[in-house]
Amino acid sequence: GDLGVEIAGMENDLEDTEQSLGEDTKFLAELGANCQKKEKEWSEIQKTRSEELVALAETIKILNDDDALELFKKTLPSAAAASLMQVRSGSAHARA
Repeated sequence: GDLGVEIAGMENDLEDTEQSLGEDTKFLAELGANCQKKEKEWSEIQKTRSEELVALAETIKILNDDDALELFKKTLPSAAAASLMQVRSGSAHARA
């Protein structure tokens, strides 16, 4: 009698273990697929970041160039142009 009960308990344990193994195997397969997906995404992020850093370095190089300095000097307002700036507005403009 006790042996039969023990065998039945072991069979139930075996079924539970097999079911758990199946679920764990499925989880492992999904985890592997998710990891591959994340690795691809991370690779794209790293590639994009390196391209952005190259673009920033080129931009800084262009901005530090002497030609850019001369262009900035030409486009910035001179002292004469600053004297034409409106300093105050009348009270009619303030109410409008």
